Amino acid sequence: MPHAHDGKVIVFAPFARDAESIEKVLAQQEMTVERVHSVGTLASCLGDEVGAVVMSEEALAQQDWQPLVVAAKSQPSWSAYPFILLIGQKRSFHETQRVSAILPAEITNVMVLERPMGSATLISAVRWALAGRRRQFVTRNHMQELERRTKQQQLMTRELAHRVKNTMAILQSIVAYSLRSPDASEVRKTIIERFGALSRAHDILIGTDFAAADFRELATTALSVQPGMFDLDGPDVRLSPQTSLSFALVLHELATNSLKYGALQAGGKIHLRWKISGESAPEFTLKWSETGGPPAVRPAKVGFGTRLIESTLRSSGKVELRYEPSGFELLFVADLNTLTHTAVVDLNV
Repeated sequence: MPHAHDGKVIVFAPFARDAESIEKVLAQQEMTVERVHSVGTLASCLGDEVGAVVMSEEALAQQDWQPLVVAAKSQPSWSAYPFILLIGQKRSFHETQRVSAILPAEITNVMVLERPMGSATLISAVRWALAGRRRQFVTRNHMQELERRTKQQQLMTRELAHRVKNTMAILQSIVAYSLRSPDASEVRKTIIERFGALSRAHDILIGTDFAAADFRELATTALSVQPGMFDLDGPDVRLSPQTSLSFALVLHELATNSLKYGALQAGGKIHLRWKISGESAPEFTLKWSETGGPPAVRPAKVGFGTRLIESTLRSSGKVELRYEPSGFELLFVADLNTLTHTAVVDLNV
């Protein structure tokens, strides 16, 4: 029985009786056979769907091999069409070599058989050629997979370099501004806390091979400083790695500010709501609102935390900070695609 992935067998035998005889033998083995009558037709038939070519010695009388040469040269590197050449009997080794040498040098995968021969010999030779052709396709598949993995590795390397560059920019901004404080212990505490927020976000991303992070998990982790004080509500949404790191810092700064000046200082509560609206151009809306604390008062001087919050969010959407009698509120609206695809985040704070 033929293999499920065997290609067709091309028969090129000028004498009709030869062609019919070969086709009959192979057809009985349920092989797909196609007969051709010229080099040009043979060349035009060659392709991935061809498993082997059977040629009689009489076909060597062709004068113009150029179409076959062109077809052979156009093969991919993994391919070498199997040719089975049927020649007359009782030839010496040198005569056989001389006959097979009539084929163009570009035809390198050639088996020579002497006639007359039994059907079993021809069938065995064709099966051998078809098996060899299948191995060529296995090689092709391996090469394609290797190429795919190489491209994927290159993409991952570029992506990693991109993420490291953005993360370093964030770290440099954090350190540079934190060092402005004259209190060394406060500097140390601030840097450690902000680096910790990034580290926890990285832990979430590592669990997804840096593919994306679930916003709810990210928010829960970032706001773990005061468990039970946060009310989170929103649909499932996965953010790009860079967006995830940015939100980790933003949520950390919001929680820190609330602990110092807002609802968390007075035992109040934080309500974090997010939603996705629109179909053709979906938008992500995030609202942070504080209740149960002192009235929110706009600071006379904007600190690093607030600047970080505003600059980070404005790099990908619109942000509004509200200082209400009921408490501080933040509203952020952005194109969802911007948040789910990696982009360079500007932290010019």
